Amino acid sequence: MTAPATPDPAFTERYGPWALVCGASEGTGAEFALLAAAKGLNVMLVARRQDKLDELAQQIQQAHGVQTRTLSLDLAADQAAARLQQAVADIDLGLVVFNAGGDSVGGPFLDKPYAAWRQLTLRNIDFLTEACHDFATRLVARGRGGLVLVGSEAALGGCGRVALYTATKAFALNLGESLWKELQPKGVDVLNVLIGATDTPKLRTVFAKFGLSADAVALTPSDRVAALGLAKLREGPTVVLNFQDADDNPLVSARLRRERVNFQSAFLDNFYGKSD
Repeated sequence: MTAPATPDPAFTERYGPWALVCGASEGTGAEFALLAAAKGLNVMLVARRQDKLDELAQQIQQAHGVQTRTLSLDLAADQAAARLQQAVADIDLGLVVFNAGGDSVGGPFLDKPYAAWRQLTLRNIDFLTEACHDFATRLVARGRGGLVLVGSEAALGGCGRVALYTATKAFALNLGESLWKELQPKGVDVLNVLIGATDTPKLRTVFAKFGLSADAVALTPSDRVAALGLAKLREGPTVVLNFQDADDNPLVSARLRRERVNFQSAFLDNFYGKSD
């Protein structure tokens, strides 16, 4: 778990007083919630398992003395984004972390009926799009805040056995980079955090399901993902966790991806006129 941190008044001023973390029951989501609380933010925790949320809420309260709320919600369910919006309507929300979206199906595209894959598109595209629109509208109205989209290096290209997963993560990547460009002038920071194999209980469950050893690949600690995500929040639009030193690679370089977004956005002025 994340090491104790001292309150950060500057961080709280820009992203407080409340943070919302989707997918907060364990792993990287729990680490984002713990670190946000350590910096002084109150935390709204959202995931499906209420027992895990209650455990984390108690841990946060005992360790950091901030307020917590919990909401048990399946983000692929009908009206999930609307229910989430209603649940936080009365709090001053400054930071939203979208951490849910793993592939629980896996395998070749044609090996499963479309209904099995539909859960991925509902959560990773439909829910994410509606929720980003809702919360970005709120953050722009207050003139400050941040959105963190925890994605995957799978967004950088397709590969066999995870067709829908890579496609939905690419959608989130492009959405996040576009929102970074549009919202930055309005005081709202947007960051994609693309992660590789990360040491989470869910991933270890997948390894166990297929009789594989978790030691076969290098796993990134969950707390490192959260620390990077909050530290780089003002350096969007994208950071690829395992390639931070690849500054000359346009696929993974934070600097070059930023330059591409700015260039392409300016190019579109020729079609649509200058944006506000």
